[in-house]
Amino acid sequence: MRQAIAKSWKRGVTGQIICWLIIAVLGFSIFFPFLYILATSLKSDTDLATSVGRILPEQLQWGNFAEAWKLLDFRRCFINSFVVAIAVTILTVFLCSMAAYVFTRLEFKGRNLLFILYLSTMMIPITVRLIPSYLLCRELSLLDTYAGMILPQVAWSIPFGTFLMRQFYFGIPKQLDEAAKIDGATHFQIFTRILMPLTKSSMTTLGTYTFISAWNNLIWMLLVVQSESKWTVTLGISSICGASVVKQPTWNLIMGVIVIGMIPVLILFFSFQKYFMQSVAATGIK
Repeated sequence: MRQAIAKSWKRGVTGQIICWLIIAVLGFSIFFPFLYILATSLKSDTDLATSVGRILPEQLQWGNFAEAWKLLDFRRCFINSFVVAIAVTILTVFLCSMAAYVFTRLEFKGRNLLFILYLSTMMIPITVRLIPSYLLCRELSLLDTYAGMILPQVAWSIPFGTFLMRQFYFGIPKQLDEAAKIDGATHFQIFTRILMPLTKSSMTTLGTYTFISAWNNLIWMLLVVQSESKWTVTLGISSICGASVVKQPTWNLIMGVIVIGMIPVLILFFSFQKYFMQSVAATGIK
């Protein structure tokens, strides 16, 4: 009996060690690029040339960020990125919440089949969506406009966002809806006064995910943006490095630009990561 318990305990400990090792390796593989970018942004030009194989700088050069700030019109890029990301986030959260209400609260024939077709659009690769989206924006004269930068991203975000919100709506008892209907509430009143307040955490999660995705979007911006006045942060970063750049800045300044561009996203993520993890876990359980 004792031997069986000991063997079972050893297997459990071994399994936990393996799991923690896998988590450590995955965590390091995710964290290392950020460490490398930050360390490189703090190196001097001399340190950059002589520190081959060494990640950490010998002396921290905080002045690199001041020089990096001068490489781009960050004020304009930040404004454009915030306008696009906030608009995409608000529209996505509201539309996905309404779609989730329809798929969980309204009874109609073919509801589940329609939802499956709805989700199947998530399987279409982004590269396949780009061409028809670009052609549509061109025909509607939406190129180089905020509408052209925002609306396609909203459409691409809706399937996943609807799935996420739908899972949470299933966890809310329908008795609340029925009680509100007895009091004379309409569907819109039930949606805005009952369900939306009860799903603030899931809406925060979806909003955080959508904001980060919209902020980091580069491929679509390269297609739809044609004037420098509409540059987002990602477009600004891509403009200072690459094969088409005649005079490319040193890599410590390029990394400094990247660090500056990541600051709003990092602040947002760490501010709402608790809601993000709780919502993802709850979605998996439901």
